[in-house]
Amino acid sequence: MTKVHVQFLNVGWGDAHLIRLPSGRLTLIDGGDGLESPDRDHPLAWMDRRGIEHLDWMILTHIHEDHLNGLLDVARVKSVSKAVLPYPPFQPISEQIVERHGNELSKRVYGMLSAYLELIRLLRQQKTEIIWRNEYGSSEQSVLWSEEGISLTHLYPWSGDRLPAYETLLKAIADDDLQALEHFFALSNDDSSVYRLQFESEPDKSILLGGDQLEAGWERIAGRMDIQCWVWKVSHHGLPDGFNARVLSWIKPAYCIIPINAESAEKLRPEWEAFCSGGDTAFYITGQTEREISRRLESETAIVEIG
Repeated sequence: MTKVHVQFLNVGWGDAHLIRLPSGRLTLIDGGDGLESPDRDHPLAWMDRRGIEHLDWMILTHIHEDHLNGLLDVARVKSVSKAVLPYPPFQPISEQIVERHGNELSKRVYGMLSAYLELIRLLRQQKTEIIWRNEYGSSEQSVLWSEEGISLTHLYPWSGDRLPAYETLLKAIADDDLQALEHFFALSNDDSSVYRLQFESEPDKSILLGGDQLEAGWERIAGRMDIQCWVWKVSHHGLPDGFNARVLSWIKPAYCIIPINAESAEKLRPEWEAFCSGGDTAFYITGQTEREISRRLESETAIVEIG
């Protein structure tokens, strides 16, 4: 039987994950920061090495450079059938106001938002079907795709869940408020999407993909559904606001995959080892190996490669 192939790319400090179905259909969740170097990968390079010219689904969990920028590189040269994006297009704050009165952070956020609007433009230019994620707003309307007993579902946010970053963005735009614009950066993780890859034949082998969602969001999700899984793509690069003993107690994964570069991981490793040692959880980081060497987890339905 041909298995689902899930690849957690080594893109340094950033997220880029690919799901390839037995049919060949390909989904990309986040794209990393777009930087290239010998010790890291890029989703576009991954596709090029395999001669892949088409992406069936492109998903952005939230607006930060280390998730967004690589998607623009892909959208410029590969065809994309469908894309799920967090917010509909908006009118940004005047560039003149940002240049005259903004500080380094407000200019950085302006650049991020401009890149997001450019992604929308690129996708529209190639006639990609863009779906705003609020269309997946309940348990009845959460399935992005389903094929031969394999499904990808949207778990967060749903209708009624607060979106503090989006609320702040709308305020910044309405009032030309540079302070609110800066605040968007800190709040964007709270708006992050969460997805689950499920297998009908192996219900205990699901894969949870949490973007950069933080502890409070995980608590809300755990309060309305069982989120135990086989593999958890750890939130926010293993930082304690998204990866800690409390969150781990709700998810109870067999394996944690942390998207982070090796150097940054060393500072956090003692804490990870401390709270993972209390259960049956092992963790891996995407940045630990050379690009050519991938570590592998395997079930009857899926192959997961790390790095």
